Amino acid sequence: MRILRAICRVVFGILFVFSGFIKAIDPIGSALKIKEYFGAMHLAFMDFLSIPGAILLSTTEFIIGVAILKGLRINLFSKLALWFISFFTLLTLWIYLFNPVSDCGCFGEAIHLSNKATFIKNLVLLAAALVIFLQRKKINPIASPKVEWGYLIAYGALIIALQGYSLRNIPQIDFGIYKSGTDLIAQQQENQEREYETTFIYSKDGVEETFTINDLPDSTWTYVDARTVLVSGAAEDASVNFSFMDAEGNSVGNEIVSNPGPVFFISIYNARALGEKAVERIIELADILHALDLKLYIISANSTEETEALFAPYENIAGYKYEILYADYKAVISFNRSSGGLTYVNNGIIIEKWARGNYPSDSLDRILLKDPEVVMALAQIREHLFAEIALFVILCLIMIIRFFSKIFYNRAINAVKKVTGNVTEQEKDNLKDKE
Repeated sequence: MRILRAICRVVFGILFVFSGFIKAIDPIGSALKIKEYFGAMHLAFMDFLSIPGAILLSTTEFIIGVAILKGLRINLFSKLALWFISFFTLLTLWIYLFNPVSDCGCFGEAIHLSNKATFIKNLVLLAAALVIFLQRKKINPIASPKVEWGYLIAYGALIIALQGYSLRNIPQIDFGIYKSGTDLIAQQQENQEREYETTFIYSKDGVEETFTINDLPDSTWTYVDARTVLVSGAAEDASVNFSFMDAEGNSVGNEIVSNPGPVFFISIYNARALGEKAVERIIELADILHALDLKLYIISANSTEETEALFAPYENIAGYKYEILYADYKAVISFNRSSGGLTYVNNGIIIEKWARGNYPSDSLDRILLKDPEVVMALAQIREHLFAEIALFVILCLIMIIRFFSKIFYNRAINAVKKVTGNVTEQEKDNLKDKE
């Protein structure tokens, strides 16, 4: 039984640590998946909870995984693990039966499982959680309760800090369809049979209506959202076909990404997140690119009024140095997770990305002198190294701390026993189980 218990703990713990870690790298991607669930359940009014929900989900998974793997507060966390996986097993059963979403998002954008495979995976984890729960009294503690809680708080702070960094910047690893090395020209060719139309939703007196870019309503209407609607062709995720529209509603994506040489894009999916200084940095970047005989394209998921209002104060001095285009919200946020983030494309291939606060303005000329394939390769190497080192360090810390904590804790218990001669009932059971 001890071997089965150990196998269940390792399998359950590692999968939960990995799942929580992958989600923490890209909390916005997890938030998009939560929005998709809300939409499928007709709970779109709860979209504002998507990012807090993504952070909570990732942190909970990671801490439960660490607790099960290390045996921390096992009586509590074996119950939490069982409740958690029971809920998600029922959820994935619903997904498997009714197919409201195409992918559960269990491992973020890193690994995509079919709904059937996801349900089977959760059944296996449910069985493992049940074994751990039934055998929880047989699992020895590795430290005093205060020390165990200290471990859990430290790991919780670690995973929250990682998510905070990813939200403020861009994910350390890009698992999305617009990662470094993506060939946009090939992608556009694959999607050329699909036609999309960007529409804008406005509300007035509690009534929402949809408008095209050519017949926008007057100022008495309030902007609500912008969406890309499939007009013809097979249905597909809107983020797959990055359909750029100019201010007149003409599709210009193919022409732009097909241009030879470097092209730079600023992604703005939340205009309200950009303050005056952020817009000034965009204008400065446009000046630098203009001096290098390059143009900057601003891709917005906001309304034309809201987007143009951002740049209106600079229109007379910098309007010709950039061009504003429009696209679907999900496409823009998939292109660059940072609202105001910069993406470098060369000959239709994504080379590198930067968050809105990390533009390489001072080194842009040197970057452009380098072979784009070298710049792209270095970006990909950094991602791979981060993934491998971070997971290795986390798992090593878990196992090493568990090993030494157990030794020190057992020594302390043995020292107390020598003085008092007391042995608890749980310790007797543990000794019997080891025999």
